[in-house]
Amino acid sequence: MTTGDANSSHAPHGSSDYVRQQRRGMEDEFDVDDSGGIKDLRDAAERGRKATQELDNMKREMAFLKAGVDTESKAGQLLYKAYDGELETELIQAEASELGILKGNAPASQQESTTRDVAGVQEREALAGDSISPEVSTQNPYDQGFQEFKTAYDSGKPKDESAARFVHTVLEAAGRGDERVIDRR
Repeated sequence: MTTGDANSSHAPHGSSDYVRQQRRGMEDEFDVDDSGGIKDLRDAAERGRKATQELDNMKREMAFLKAGVDTESKAGQLLYKAYDGELETELIQAEASELGILKGNAPASQQESTTRDVAGVQEREALAGDSISPEVSTQNPYDQGFQEFKTAYDSGKPKDESAARFVHTVLEAAGRGDERVIDRR
């Protein structure tokens, strides 16, 4: 037996034939040549992500419609974009009622209010407690909201709590029909 024969019979991993054979086996197993394999999987994953996002958007829209929020109005659109609470009808109605933007102006009844509704309203009132009411000010609600955000943030309040002051100021102005907020184009 020659040295070359010994190497090829005992060490098949070193031969190029062995590598080609293994590659062919993997291609057959994963259908790399036939269907594009990985590309198809990535495309399917992307379609799945888009479908999930569409489903989430539809759930959000349904929750607002079910709560009776007029999402056609500018104030309703602002609430729709800014609301980050649970998508429960009563919670959305409480928020919309406070801003006066329910369809048909039908406020949510007090009997439907839950402890979380009351706590949420109290928390928003506490956040806005030391802010200047938009009807007292002639300042643009966006500028006023930013100023309140900056003041709260600079005083050590968490960023999300400071941002809530901004959103509250803008939504409150929208609820009163302030054209500077409602007619943004």
